Amino acid sequence: MDAVVVEAEAADVANTYKGQCLCGAVSFEAIDLSDIWYCHCKQCQKLTGHYIAAAGVTRENLTIHGDVNWLPISDRSKSGHCRACGSYMFWDEAARDTVSILAGSLNDAAGLEVKGHIFIEEKGSYYEITDDLPQYKGFPSQGTRGEGIQ
Repeated sequence: MDAVVVEAEAADVANTYKGQCLCGAVSFEAIDLSDIWYCHCKQCQKLTGHYIAAAGVTRENLTIHGDVNWLPISDRSKSGHCRACGSYMFWDEAARDTVSILAGSLNDAAGLEVKGHIFIEEKGSYYEITDDLPQYKGFPSQGTRGEGIQ
């Protein structure tokens, strides 16, 4: 009986990803992250200066420590930044049950894969997508986290 409990605890630890901002003032734990997608939309470009790589996590599986500055970036979404160093770490749209975590804020992304590119028609004209990953004009019909898009 105890062996089963130990095995279950080990599985939970294996599915937990940790990360932090540049200065360490904000950290997080995320359980069962989705795989990573590259987003080329204009909003991501304006926020970061380039496209982003992000994974998703359900709200109940994300624990944030520290002072996050949530900035409205549209009437539907907001971005989360460390108040101390300004690191952009999170993207949140109230209509979704997940929060996006920028992959660069993860301490280790081992076990996650990049699944594809979204909003490719908005990509910058100064670069080409040269890998063989799937490319989508918007969100794929199955969503980026298996949620399906209506």
